[in-house]
Amino acid sequence: MENIPRTLRIKEMLTWSDFCGVPPSVVTIVGMAKNVGKTVTLNYIQRVLYHQGLILGLTSIGRDGESFDALTNISKPSIVVQPQAIVATAEKVVANPNLWDYLQKTDIVTPLGNVVILRAKAVSKVVLAGPSKNQEVKRLLQYLSGFGTNCILIDGAFDRQSSADPLVSNQVVLASGATLSRDLEQLIYITKSRVEQLMLPKCDDFYLTLCKQSKSKVVLVGNSGLREIVADTSLLSTTEWAKLLCDDCSVVLIKGAVGDGLAHALLEKRHTPAVIVQDGSKIFITPFLWRQLKVRNVKFQVVQPISLLGVTINPSYPGGNGFDPDVLLQGMGKALAPLPIIDVVREVKF
Repeated sequence: MENIPRTLRIKEMLTWSDFCGVPPSVVTIVGMAKNVGKTVTLNYIQRVLYHQGLILGLTSIGRDGESFDALTNISKPSIVVQPQAIVATAEKVVANPNLWDYLQKTDIVTPLGNVVILRAKAVSKVVLAGPSKNQEVKRLLQYLSGFGTNCILIDGAFDRQSSADPLVSNQVVLASGATLSRDLEQLIYITKSRVEQLMLPKCDDFYLTLCKQSKSKVVLVGNSGLREIVADTSLLSTTEWAKLLCDDCSVVLIKGAVGDGLAHALLEKRHTPAVIVQDGSKIFITPFLWRQLKVRNVKFQVVQPISLLGVTINPSYPGGNGFDPDVLLQGMGKALAPLPIIDVVREVKF
């Protein structure tokens, strides 16, 4: 690790300022796949903020913190909370009530019972089971704020990109790692595509107002004016999008998820409209098609930007050797610069 350019090794624990330089507020940790280090990242960020004297709130979208993965039966690192942390989790997963001060039972219901608010008496392991609906998560944040938290951390489900919804959390840390691909260039390629989607720029105020006023999932803007499309979903097929995207269309505003159907339709057009989505977490376009759209200079913008604070990396994967940690850090760091890239296990930052 000696003399590697642009790499910062910290002898003591990184401060939050070292980590990303932006004051923490409501931070969601989102994993790009299983076993990419999301829980390790969550635990590390907790320790960093705790040692800076912050009162932490902690909850989850869905369930996490079990000893073994329910799908793969692979052992998982436990979620470890710091003393005085305020935790929101379902009442049926609280294994040892003696480790907690019971603060409140909420009216938010999960399959594992009502969500309760607890305060950790000491360093404790916890299973987090929270609501899956974004509106309920927002309500839960109000509960946590009411108990004096300075910062709230949300454990985001790996298979729900809406964990990064900026209407729920205004800051995101993305966890990536070797389980995404055994090929280093491919891993960097996949991660970079996701980062680009999450960091799309904000659209003009005109489209922000249009998004608020229109009840349609799809709105087409062209020289002849606005055309609101009646549809049950925004995840239309390539054929359906091709029929809608006439040559007159200069902008397509989409209130909902967008996928490969739209990407294929755009790539078939000679003159492509700009695309405006609610936020980057709504984009489900595969990396290969996303790169083709970039080559064609198809413009994507968002109504609500996401504040992506940084990317953490896990060079290993279950049952395999993975990548050289230094090589992965350097490759990811150069590809995603100036976004901070952190190896939280070794406490190294690019």
